[in-house]
Amino acid sequence: MQVDNQKVRNIKQENLIKPRNLKKIENSTNAKNSLITQTYSQRSVMNVFEKYQHDRLTFVQAVADLASRETNIQALQSVDVITLLKPLLLDSVPGVQQAAALALGRLANYSQEMAYIMVNNDILPQLIYSLSEKNHFYKKASCFLIRAISKHNSELATAVTNSGAVNALVSCLEDFDPSVKEAAAWAIGYIARHNEELAQVVVDAGSIPLLVLCVQEPEISLKRIAISALADIAKHSPEMAQAVVDADTIHFITMYITQLDNKLQRQICSCLAHIAKHNIDLAESVVDMDILPNIFICMKSPDPYVRKNASSLICELTKHSPDLAQLIVNSGGIVPIVEYLKDSTGNSRMPALMALGYISAFSETLAMSVILAKAVPVLAVVLDEEVEEHLLAACSWTIGQISRHSPDHAKIVADNGILIKLLYIIKATINENTNSDLFIKTKRAMKAIILKILNIELLDPLLEVDTPYCVLKHLVAQYAKLLPYDIASRRAFVISSGLAKIQQIAMKYAPQLISADLAASNKSKVNEEDNHYADEASSTNNSKLAEAIRTINSCYPEEIVHYYSPGYSTLLLEKINNFKYDGSHKEESNGDTIDNSNSSGLQTELQTSSNDSPNTDNTEAEENVQEENSSSQDVLNSGSDENINNNSDELT
Repeated sequence: MQVDNQKVRNIKQENLIKPRNLKKIENSTNAKNSLITQTYSQRSVMNVFEKYQHDRLTFVQAVADLASRETNIQALQSVDVITLLKPLLLDSVPGVQQAAALALGRLANYSQEMAYIMVNNDILPQLIYSLSEKNHFYKKASCFLIRAISKHNSELATAVTNSGAVNALVSCLEDFDPSVKEAAAWAIGYIARHNEELAQVVVDAGSIPLLVLCVQEPEISLKRIAISALADIAKHSPEMAQAVVDADTIHFITMYITQLDNKLQRQICSCLAHIAKHNIDLAESVVDMDILPNIFICMKSPDPYVRKNASSLICELTKHSPDLAQLIVNSGGIVPIVEYLKDSTGNSRMPALMALGYISAFSETLAMSVILAKAVPVLAVVLDEEVEEHLLAACSWTIGQISRHSPDHAKIVADNGILIKLLYIIKATINENTNSDLFIKTKRAMKAIILKILNIELLDPLLEVDTPYCVLKHLVAQYAKLLPYDIASRRAFVISSGLAKIQQIAMKYAPQLISADLAASNKSKVNEEDNHYADEASSTNNSKLAEAIRTINSCYPEEIVHYYSPGYSTLLLEKINNFKYDGSHKEESNGDTIDNSNSSGLQTELQTSSNDSPNTDNTEAEENVQEENSSSQDVLNSGSDENINNNSDELT
């Protein structure tokens, strides 16, 4: 009985426990179902946001990729892509922000219109707001966007500075990441390069010391861009250049000029040239670093931009004073300049041309050093090869600086055939624009050469009737100075047909110097092309040209001057045609001879008709006639082949 009672109690207990366990199980199941439902709901929501985030990132990356090709810019602008990218600059996802800044930077880099749209849509304030708080990837993209907007013109660069971007960029120069420093330095350089006001803003923000620190960083690319930014600051004014020099910039950048990195050498030479160009004090501060030997080495670099920038530095150093020019010469700098001028082409030749001109301008000795370096033949080649007016003008100016010192300098220049080349340039430009820099410099160079030449044989190729008056007046004046004192030159001048050409020039520009009969006989021969000289000739009747022609004619007997005058043979023909035989002289019965007296009378008649104008009482002319009495017949017989043939043709 007791056992049965115990079983009954156990069964009752089990019946009581089962409902409790069932409730626990049921509660647990409900909790699990609720958790599963909640997890599914959260996951569904997160999937939506993840998809949105992924789509935003995909969108900005796709736009950035499209913006990397210039052909897509117009299409992107048509769909108003900037409005879509603007909110993404403040996105909570760093990758989206970075891609949005990169896309905007590429758009602004290709199109100035897009840059204006960004400024007008207040993109810059949003960009700068988050610039100081984000990671280095976003900072790099933001600096790129600022640079892309600033590069187009000073107006956009001013808008960038007004937005407070310069201070943000200067703070990026202190960043630990070199790539961020590089992007910031690049943007600062693009802002400063436009004008002095923007450069002053950059300087006032304290950028120069930080840029000098960037120069000392081990990364080569950072050195290049920092030096380039310093050059963009220094190029505007002496004050800006002095601010750069005061930061001990020259010392630090010249340390790396020997490094075998062409791009770095380009920037170093360019920065030093921008510093040295302003005044002699800054130029001497550059020279004091003993950089000239290394600069001459750079002029032999295989990189054309290194050679050009090194040549520009030499040019900027030589222009300030004779002492600096002499220092360049003593250091052996002329030969590298001439070799560079010979090997280069196009605009690259400009700094070398100017450097040679500056050196030659200071003194006769320096000009002779340029000549001894065989620069004159190279200058002649430049005149033949180049077609750009500014290069030809610079070359003509340099030639004039070399020639103006002495007859020896001018003779060496003329021996290389440069006078004819300069005359060709004047003829080519005189009908286009007489106020052009090329025409003015070429005319001055020709004048400098002509007035120093003492050998008339070097001037003979220029003496033509169609030679422009601006050259001809100096040329004839030089003949007038040389011929009265040199008998051999006077004889050679006749032999080379110079005297005949002088008479043709006199007929064109100073007809009052020609006898009345000769002038009348030539009046019908004046062609229509010479009509435009009538006013000029009438205005120069008492000019230096007429006086010079008169001086030249006075060096020869009057008969010789008449003989070489245009139309003299025609005048003789007219006199022969007008001669009338009076019939008073009878032939002898045998018809073989003529009365000697009649023969002598006819000879006298012809002699009288050949000497048209009477001798003048000019004392100088009489003295020269006496000197030439012994040699005039030889001149007529042997030295006037060309004119005799011409006169014979006319008589025929």
